[in-house]
Amino acid sequence: MSNTQSWAHYARDILRRLRHAQTVVTNDDLFDEAKQIVPVEDPPARNLLEALNELEEAQTRDSQELVELREAGIDGFAMDEDGNDSPKQRLPADKILVCLQLAATFGTHHGFCAQVLAPGAVNVIEGFKMNQMETAATQIGRLFLPEGWAAQTYAAKSATSPALQIIYPPVSSTGTLNHSSQRDLERKVLSSLAQPHPLLVLLPDGLRLDPSLRHILPSAQRLAAPNQEMMLMLLAQTHSATRKVDRDVVYPFLPDDAALKSLDTPILLASLRAPTAASAAKQMSDLLRRPADPNVITLQDINGSSPAHHAAQGLVDDLTAWHAGDTKWSDIPHSLLISGEPGTGKSFLARAIAASADVPLIQESFGSWQATGHLGDMLGAMSKSFAEAISQKPCVLFVDEIDASGSRDSADKHSGNYRRNVINHFLAEVDALMREEGVLLIGACNHPGNLDPAILRPGRFDQHAELGRPPLAQVRHMISRVLPGDTKLDALALEFAGQTPAVIDAQLRAARSTARRAGRRFDAAWVLAHMPAATPQTNARQRRIALHECGHAIAAALLGAVPVTQMVLSNGTGQTHRSTVLHEGLFSEFEDEMTILLSGRAAERMVFGTVSAGAGGDEGSDLEQATQLLLSCDRQAGLGIHGNSWLGKADMPRLTQHDRDRLRVKLDKMERRALRLLEPHRERLERLAAHLLEVREMNTEDLRPWLHDLIPTAHAPIDSPHAGFNSS
Repeated sequence: MSNTQSWAHYARDILRRLRHAQTVVTNDDLFDEAKQIVPVEDPPARNLLEALNELEEAQTRDSQELVELREAGIDGFAMDEDGNDSPKQRLPADKILVCLQLAATFGTHHGFCAQVLAPGAVNVIEGFKMNQMETAATQIGRLFLPEGWAAQTYAAKSATSPALQIIYPPVSSTGTLNHSSQRDLERKVLSSLAQPHPLLVLLPDGLRLDPSLRHILPSAQRLAAPNQEMMLMLLAQTHSATRKVDRDVVYPFLPDDAALKSLDTPILLASLRAPTAASAAKQMSDLLRRPADPNVITLQDINGSSPAHHAAQGLVDDLTAWHAGDTKWSDIPHSLLISGEPGTGKSFLARAIAASADVPLIQESFGSWQATGHLGDMLGAMSKSFAEAISQKPCVLFVDEIDASGSRDSADKHSGNYRRNVINHFLAEVDALMREEGVLLIGACNHPGNLDPAILRPGRFDQHAELGRPPLAQVRHMISRVLPGDTKLDALALEFAGQTPAVIDAQLRAARSTARRAGRRFDAAWVLAHMPAATPQTNARQRRIALHECGHAIAAALLGAVPVTQMVLSNGTGQTHRSTVLHEGLFSEFEDEMTILLSGRAAERMVFGTVSAGAGGDEGSDLEQATQLLLSCDRQAGLGIHGNSWLGKADMPRLTQHDRDRLRVKLDKMERRALRLLEPHRERLERLAAHLLEVREMNTEDLRPWLHDLIPTAHAPIDSPHAGFNSS
């Protein structure tokens, strides 16, 4: 980019005024409600020789000497006649950058006056960093206004000269905007609109104006983003005795314009500590380059096959196509909600999405927002995160712990107003983000059922996908990345079957640590040798769990349910994955679903004569699901004892004794029905359980030889007795 463009000439004039202003003693550079900011006096007039010397091409050194210095990597343009390259006057870098961005935004002095200072003019400029607005307002008042004007940050009721009202929201001590800041901004804007003086509103990224105020203000103009041309001009002020730099030496080290969009004050100041313009440019490039994280891998590395992994790959493909110009943003999904139990790798998957798409990741959580302080601070931190994502697009914004927000219609009325404000603000931020192009929103939660329905609807989260525990093939792939080429990977994968990635990772790290302390080689044999040894008690528990899971699979086949997609046996737990049998919402389907849920318990009773607690426990357990289904029939679906009535969800602790007795009797009948279904297939049940104990995992294809001939049979009468069954 050539520096002959109009804004570059304007920027040089502004920088001359800035250098002169730094020599003028003032009480305070910042605005004060009690005074105005007036332009600094014009710099002394330049003679012809001084004007010629300021031209970029003007040099006192021989051209051959400049070439030789350039070949040696030395910036001869920056050195004065004595060989010094340090500027005689040091200007604050953050002020230089703001001045350059403003000059590039307005273009020329005439353009600034015609646009901003016209009678009745109202202008809005957005895109400032939080710490830039006060500096920008001050520099506009001191450097950009013509003589005779003044600037102030309040309604100019008592101005005795032409005044420019510059309004911007106050930033809290945490560097965020809260509701108080927004209300203060809106009050000042309305007061300033009532005055005849021109008005300039400065806004940071992420600020959502009240719709009524946004309607009456003109469309915002975007603050020019930092670019390579600005950096060359800035470095000429900070690292040159002549206020010139050799472009051929400095330019190759500069970050590209896309990277410079994320330049902030800390990176700028840290970069400028380098001794030369070229080394400062290189330092800036290094700091803006996203560091390679050895812990982040791509979706291809994960090699997952769950619905969440497929949805994630689709998002990456779509973002890549949009970035290449092959599709429109409006034609692709923009968001994904990942749910699953703790430790399944939801945040890991979000990082893999960003890595696979080769875009930045902005990672936040409701917990981190809440930790910033009271409600206003939390909402400000939330807005700041969304603004950061917009400023770094294309990127991935990952918000963890979304279910911590709760729901506005929750029965828990404690902190209801707080929860309502948080959810409303989150919805507003998501809606605003969906109007932008280039940001993928990824959310994660453990319990999607606890979320406010408005969060779940399409347009906020376009896709929902569950991330379960990894299948055996993925477990093997995971440990093969830690122990490549090990001959005992299959045996180790069997031991880790059914466990979460977090648990597997923790066990591998612990084994590596013990091997290092013992001075032994870390391999699969070492890990296997240090896993808890099997005992008769653990073997018996594993067999019970296998029989329990196989009971679910056989009952599902007998009742014509959607085939079981996966059975997994791990140390101490088991899982059976299948779709629900509920299709038309018939009462018979509810009974079939409850029967399948209780068939694991029935299988235990049939083989051992006793049942374990494996069907109960936390939310999502067999007993919990069966109980909720029955209550739903009775109270919500109009299929139970209350007939055509809707009573809403049951409050479990407040169930009457009659309700509890009905639950027990009805679920006992469902278990007896499951027992009758399984009894003719006891031998198959025990053989299938023994096989599952050996292989630890079976998918649809593995199960087909065991279940294909179990075609749906006539449903056994639910109320028929079963000898020897204890219904208590």
